[in-house]
Amino acid sequence: MDPGHPLQGMTDLWDDTIDDMQATAEELREAGWETVELRPGAVTPLPRLETDDGYEDDRTGFDVLVPGNEFEAVQNAVDGAEFDEYEAYNAQANDVVFVVVVMKAADAGRAVLIPIYYEVEDAEETARRIEAEGESRLYVRPLDDSERVLFVQQQPEALLPGEA
Repeated sequence: MDPGHPLQGMTDLWDDTIDDMQATAEELREAGWETVELRPGAVTPLPRLETDDGYEDDRTGFDVLVPGNEFEAVQNAVDGAEFDEYEAYNAQANDVVFVVVVMKAADAGRAVLIPIYYEVEDAEETARRIEAEGESRLYVRPLDDSERVLFVQQQPEALLPGEA
């Protein structure tokens, strides 16, 4: 693993986050929900990008890279469903934030569980923009970046780092 990667030395905590996601998914299934559980390959905070050639990307939130089969499962889950509520479970250790986001489409009985991680320092601008806008977004995408599924989180405090 890249020595600058947020999970360097933190894989046990990431494994715990995945275990928490799986336990939450099991509880939802027992309550009658259909679930999709993601295992991101990478999570990137999205600060505004402006380049000399005029390109600007004003996405706010986190880019979540998932395997192609998981992306297809997310696409199927969102088809015809409105994901209008969410829950988030947040933990922080050594300036790395771990979050399990549970996006819910109550009318369809579907939930998509998205674990994310990021270093506090790498996400400072992202956190400022999320706080200012009052919402965050998760952009779930496959490796080829040909498509994205967007999930919006209103009142996103649970996705942000706690006070140090």
